[in-house]
Amino acid sequence: MQEPTPADDEESVRLKRVIRTAEELFKAIGFRAVTMEAVARDANVAKGTLYGFFKNKDELYLAVCARMTRLLRHAVERALAQPDVPLDRRLADAVIAKHRLVLTHVRGSAHAAEHYSCKDVMAGHIFAELDAGILGLLTQAMKPDTQLSPNAKRLASALYLASADLAARSRTAAEMETEVRFFVNVHLAGARSLAKRKATHE
Repeated sequence: MQEPTPADDEESVRLKRVIRTAEELFKAIGFRAVTMEAVARDANVAKGTLYGFFKNKDELYLAVCARMTRLLRHAVERALAQPDVPLDRRLADAVIAKHRLVLTHVRGSAHAAEHYSCKDVMAGHIFAELDAGILGLLTQAMKPDTQLSPNAKRLASALYLASADLAARSRTAAEMETEVRFFVNVHLAGARSLAKRKATHE
C-alpha cells in the first residue's frame, strides 16, 4: 500500500473544505440558490478542481448529506460509549445527540423546509441507512441488559423513531432535550417494570 503524498494530503484538505463550504451555503441560502461557482469561490478552489471532485451540484449535495450522516452516527456512538454512565442515561443521551445535531444543522436554517424536501428526494437512501445503523446501535447497547434485551429491537424503534416527532415540535435545544429525555426515561422505566412483573409470575 502506498503512503499518502503531500499532494494527496492537500487534495484531501481541499475536498473537505469544498464539502464544508457547500454545507454552509446550502444552510445559508438554500439548495436552489447555491451554484457550483459560488462554492468554488467561497472554498477558494478553482472551478476545475471543484468539477474534478463533483460533476454537478447534486453530487456535491449527496457528499454533504453523507458527511452529515457520519456526524450523526458518531454523536450517537460517543453517547453510547460514555464510561461509567448508566445504560438508561446513555440511551437517552444517544437519542438526544442525534436530534440536537438535526436541530442545529438543519432546522436552524431559514431554508429547513427546502432541505427536508431535497433530502427526501435526493438522499433518502443515505438517511434510511443512517436510521437502520442507529437502530442497530441502540439495540446492541440494550442486549447485555436482561430486562431490556427481550424487546431491545422494539424499544430501539420506540425510543428513536417515536421521539423524532417530539424533537421536531420543540422550539429550542433545551426544550427538545427535556421532552425527549422524559419520553425515553418513561419508556425504559415501563419496560423494566413489565420485565420485573413478568419475572415474578414465572
